[in-house]
Amino acid sequence: MKHIYKLSIVLLAVFTFVGCNVDDDDALNVLPQKSITASFDNQSDIIGVPDDATSYDLVISFSEPLPSYSTVEYSLDGGDTKTSSTSTGNNTLKIPVAFGANDNFIDVNLSDFIVVNASVRNFTTSISGNTSVRLMRKGYFAVKMTWEGGQDIDIDLDEMTSFWSWSGNTVDSSAGVTNEENVSGVLSDGNYALYITEFPQVFFSPFFTQPVDITFDITTSENSFSFIINPPIMGWNFWLTKSINSEGNASYAFFTEDPS
Repeated sequence: MKHIYKLSIVLLAVFTFVGCNVDDDDALNVLPQKSITASFDNQSDIIGVPDDATSYDLVISFSEPLPSYSTVEYSLDGGDTKTSSTSTGNNTLKIPVAFGANDNFIDVNLSDFIVVNASVRNFTTSISGNTSVRLMRKGYFAVKMTWEGGQDIDIDLDEMTSFWSWSGNTVDSSAGVTNEENVSGVLSDGNYALYITEFPQVFFSPFFTQPVDITFDITTSENSFSFIINPPIMGWNFWLTKSINSEGNASYAFFTEDPS
């Protein structure tokens, strides 16, 4: 009986020792808190796409290879939420954006970045940098014309010849009744001009009855521009040349005096 008693004490000590080792191992296996971010690979506010594009792959980059299956949620032009997913170990994700024939630009907004089992793996996820971007055809050109006062002023965007005379083609026109007019279009390389008209005309005189400062806010795939002019007479009062530069991007030259 004495020997059995001693053996029980030894076994109890062994189990107690093993139990302590398991507890110590669990404490050492606690995963450190980490964060992983998703962001647009191109952080520009506007990304130019080819004029003839029917789709564009927008690239999302991750701060490290994905620890598990992941999903990015986004919307196009403020529409319904869409999802695009990628697999464990990937560094990037491509969001395919379709361009219709009448789509000159599309706004993409990121809303969420989800990693499966992130909380179990002790990960936090977030979107860094820009959360929205505009994909715009490289030749797209838009003008917002504004002014103060009660004048009724209209605008045409006209295509010009190489000698700066009207080609006979009006790209777009705007003839509203407010203090804002807008024209736009996808321009081929060449010369263009803005034709400004004030109403009412006095005996069809070409001179403005009330000349006023007019602001032209211009949006392109490369940059935004702003000009203020005070045209005294009806006609072409602002000129520009559009071309594709050696990098394949749209380039513009602007003139506030007749370049011919």
